[in-house]
Amino acid sequence: MAIKYSSYSMIKRLLALLVLVIFFMFIIIFRLFYIQVIGGYSFVREGLTEWLRDLPLIATRGTITDRNGVVLASSYTTYDVYVRPADVDDCEGLAQILSSVLNLDYEKVYEKVTKKGMSEIKIATDIEKNVVQELLKGYKSGMFFTSDTMRNYNYDNMLCQILGFVGVDNDGQTGIESFYNTYLSGQNGVSLVEADLKGSTLHNSLTYYEDAINGLNLSLTIDFRIQKIVEETLANAMVNTGAKSISCLVTNPKNGEILSVCTLPSYNLNDIPRDDLLALNSLSRATTIVDTFEPGSTFKAIVAAIALEEGLTSKYDCYYCSGFRIINGVKINCARRSGHGSQSLQDGLKNSCNCVFMSLIQKIGAKKFYEYLEKLGFTGALGIDFPGETAAVLMPLSTVTEPDLARMGFGQTIAISSLEMVTGFGAVINGGYVYQPHFVKNIYLETGQIVYTRPITTISKIFSDSTSSLMREMLFSVVDSGGGKNAKVEGYSIGGKTGTAQKYENGAIAQGKYIASFIGFAPYDDPEFVVYMVVDEPKGAYYGGVVAAPLAKEIFTKIFEFYDIKNETVEQKEKFKLPSFIGKTLSESAKICAELGLQYLVQGSGDYVTNQISAPDVLVQKNDIVLLIFE
Repeated sequence: MAIKYSSYSMIKRLLALLVLVIFFMFIIIFRLFYIQVIGGYSFVREGLTEWLRDLPLIATRGTITDRNGVVLASSYTTYDVYVRPADVDDCEGLAQILSSVLNLDYEKVYEKVTKKGMSEIKIATDIEKNVVQELLKGYKSGMFFTSDTMRNYNYDNMLCQILGFVGVDNDGQTGIESFYNTYLSGQNGVSLVEADLKGSTLHNSLTYYEDAINGLNLSLTIDFRIQKIVEETLANAMVNTGAKSISCLVTNPKNGEILSVCTLPSYNLNDIPRDDLLALNSLSRATTIVDTFEPGSTFKAIVAAIALEEGLTSKYDCYYCSGFRIINGVKINCARRSGHGSQSLQDGLKNSCNCVFMSLIQKIGAKKFYEYLEKLGFTGALGIDFPGETAAVLMPLSTVTEPDLARMGFGQTIAISSLEMVTGFGAVINGGYVYQPHFVKNIYLETGQIVYTRPITTISKIFSDSTSSLMREMLFSVVDSGGGKNAKVEGYSIGGKTGTAQKYENGAIAQGKYIASFIGFAPYDDPEFVVYMVVDEPKGAYYGGVVAAPLAKEIFTKIFEFYDIKNETVEQKEKFKLPSFIGKTLSESAKICAELGLQYLVQGSGDYVTNQISAPDVLVQKNDIVLLIFE
């Protein structure tokens, strides 16, 4: 029995040993499979790091130019100096040349040069090419160089909020530099050399070299000449108006190209205040794109165009302004508290009468008005090639009351960005097309070959040609003889609209704080320029027609000079004061109109004229229409 038990026990032990051997063989096979298949790449990479020493080759960041090739942002090459202690033959000599040429402490340099066990030690960074050449004259073994690039903004403050800046890693942080970083940054290269465990370069070693691929270049829609005009104008205006800030946008309403944009105060892109993040965040904000505000009366141009497009009004439709309107028990004032009296739509636009536009937007209705806002692109991003674009701040349609809607008619209870304002205004005067605004015109290689051209993108067609034509005519009258006359340039025909908006703080009106604005276009028949000027919290005078319109005039005047745009004044008819028809019979009134070359319309059936539109003494010209009211 003992022998049988011993044999059984031996078999069990052999089986256990066999299982154990199989188990360990399985582990070894799995480990080999993992090393060769699953983790093969990582082990090869770790091996390479042990016997290869690498130095980076930094790609040159792409250049940014204006539309005509003026360089706005560029990169220049600097060099970093390294030492490989294991490859140094003359420690004293190397330390001497490095310390003398780089103006460094000899003892500290010598300590780095003789520090064993280190593959590379950085001695100096961002040195110029001429310094490298000086070091090479006394070259000693163990000295190595790598190239790097530094960003330079050729005009310091110019376009600082739009161009943006790069970080220490040369990647875009803000603005165009950030939005187009993938295209501008390129791809870094590397230089690899074989070395032993001590870091010494192996004799007859192979050098692996992968060249850097430089970044692509951007050609912006910005026109340097206009940008310079705008920046100089705003710099002077900051002093003269004492404003908190001033901004200006100049666009081409035919295609959405942004020709100039400036916000002051600004900062120097070559001396970025990185140690004061609050100041940097404030100064680097592209407020024309990322901030909203109540536009005030400039918005009336959009409301008038909507009403005309819907057939709800005409140039000579009559409105009465008593200085206020009461809507659902809420009194809403016109800017002229004494009232404008009877006036046409054109007069209402010239006089910037709130009562006229309260009437218009009530005819339009909230639902239809919001539909137009959506077509204008105000309910979402316009899609500009710039980070942080904001959408208009609108009340939910379901919560809009009649008083809210009335205020929207003259640019209150709605907040939009400057970018949205110029885009919407552009549609008003360009034939009705809402174009997607953009900054980049072309992307091109170092050779100059264009690899991408930004297409013109139409968001919607919102107004008819006839509506745009009539709006240009009425907006011309605003500058020619209305509230925007301070923007008038003699010999040229400019259309536009002024705006004066109150500011709010913590939900309440901020007493004594206003935003003065003016938006205008030229040339009259075929607009190529829209100029939007916004002056935030000017000291003293604060009306758009007094503060912002003269600045727009200065910019338009210089644009005409630079572009050699010839005088193209709209043919003017002789103007005269409209006489009073009140108390006269129809036959008497008709005779006067015939003598003056005026047309007339009759309303009512009384014997004598009791009211008239336009009012007496308003300037008119032949073929204008006067409404005679009989009661």
